[in-house]
Amino acid sequence: MLEQIVRLISESKKPVLYVGGGSLHSSEELRRFVELTGIPVASTLMGLGSFPSSDELSLQMLGMHGTVYANYSVDKSDLLLAFGVRFDDRVTGKLEAFASRAKIVHIDIDSAEIGKNKQPHVSICADLKLALQGLNSILEERIGKLKLDFSAWRQELNEQKEKFPLGYKTFEDAISPQYAIQVLDELTNGKAIVSTGVGQHQMWAAQFYKYREPRQWLTSGGLGAMGFGLPAAIGAAVGRPDKV
Repeated sequence: MLEQIVRLISESKKPVLYVGGGSLHSSEELRRFVELTGIPVASTLMGLGSFPSSDELSLQMLGMHGTVYANYSVDKSDLLLAFGVRFDDRVTGKLEAFASRAKIVHIDIDSAEIGKNKQPHVSICADLKLALQGLNSILEERIGKLKLDFSAWRQELNEQKEKFPLGYKTFEDAISPQYAIQVLDELTNGKAIVSTGVGQHQMWAAQFYKYREPRQWLTSGGLGAMGFGLPAAIGAAVGRPDKV
């Protein structure tokens, strides 16, 4: 199966990584995989931090509240590498139209998620960390033999980034929440642990803070429990007293 995935990557022109909460424990392996392949990364709400949002290959969050360029990448892709995700409706919208041009590779530890919403062409039910270690091993063995060049695809996506950047309205006598979050990102060098409740502020925090590491972003994404932010912040302060 891993060999088949490597072959699909080598045959593709417009691959995209679609990573979710199941990739948080595999961040190191994921970063190495991206380094070896040069494939752009789009993240779900729960996957933020598994790959640095500030990296040039990051497309940030996709889906209903995601960036234009992340959603564009999935729509135009010919290979979707879905790692640790569940194809939920906030990401996919109309399932028939989601990644309709792409071959889909789905790796997830939960067999119930594979094929539940979107049928993959290749699937592996496994710990993503182990699967990525295997893929990276194959790719490292073939450095110099595999001619992976997605520069034209990355340039196409960079043009979308320039054309459709994240933005917000400014007001003369008031501070925009998005601006406040951007300033917090700058003041903390993107290294703070951020916890939120549920709602619009949650989406702004997901969009405008550049998460560098896994577990920096604490939010109730699946259940959507309001009031989650304060106890989560208390837990983070107890568990990681060295962090902001």
